Amino acid sequence: MKRISVVAIILVLFTVFCNSCGSAEPVHPILKEDATRVDFPVPKEQRDEKYSRFLSVSVKVSVKGSAGSGTIVHYDPSTEWVYVLSCGHLWEGNKQYGSEPKEDARVTMWYKNGTKLPEPKTYDAEVLFWSNDRGYDSSLVRFKCDWIPEYFPISPEFKLKRGDLLNSMGCDGGREVARYEVRFVEKVSLDIITELNSPRPGRSGGGLVTNEGELVGICWGTSDISGKGIGY
Repeated sequence: MKRISVVAIILVLFTVFCNSCGSAEPVHPILKEDATRVDFPVPKEQRDEKYSRFLSVSVKVSVKGSAGSGTIVHYDPSTEWVYVLSCGHLWEGNKQYGSEPKEDARVTMWYKNGTKLPEPKTYDAEVLFWSNDRGYDSSLVRFKCDWIPEYFPISPEFKLKRGDLLNSMGCDGGREVARYEVRFVEKVSLDIITELNSPRPGRSGGGLVTNEGELVGICWGTSDISGKGIGY
C-alpha cells in the first residue's frame, strides 16, 4: 500500500480546521513580529508547572529579521521530523508546498516533555509552506530534535462554546514561551473572537489550545489591545 505522507495528512487536517469557503483576501496583522519591546500593559505571563504540558509543545520560530511562535502538532517516528504550525506573515506572499527555493528557520524550545530545560535549545528548521491569505495566515515548519517530543494535534472539528476557557501560547517580545488564559466569545466568518487577554508582539503563530490538548486556532494579530477582539 502506498504510504500517505505526513505533510499531506497535516494539510488535510488544516484545511478542515480552517473551515472556510469563498475567495481569500490578504491579512494585515496589527502586531509586528520584529518587536523586542512591548510598550503597553501586558497580561501576566504564566509559566507555572501545572501548565508545563502546554509550554512543552510551544516554541519560538525565528526567521531572517523576524520571530514568532508555533505549536508542535505532529512527530513522525519513521523520519524523526517534528512538525510545527505557525503563522504565515513572518514571510512575504505565499509559498506552495514543494516549491523552491527552500526557506530556512530556527526553532527554540524551553521544555522537554513537561520538564524545563536548564537552557533553551535551538534547532535548524525548514519551512514547507506559508500563506498570507485571510483565514489561512499559517505556515508549516519541520525540524529534528534530541528526543521524541509530545505534541498537540489539530482539532478535527470546531466545537467551542461561548464562555469556554482556552490556553493562548506564545513568545511575547521574543521571550520565553508563556501561557495566557482567554475566553472564547464567538467565531465570525474566519476569525475567532476571544476576551480576557489580547495577543502581544511575538505571539503571532502561537497556538490557541483546549484543555484537552487540541489546537483550535493560530494567533495572527489583534484588533484590540485592551483585552478583547479578533486574534486567532
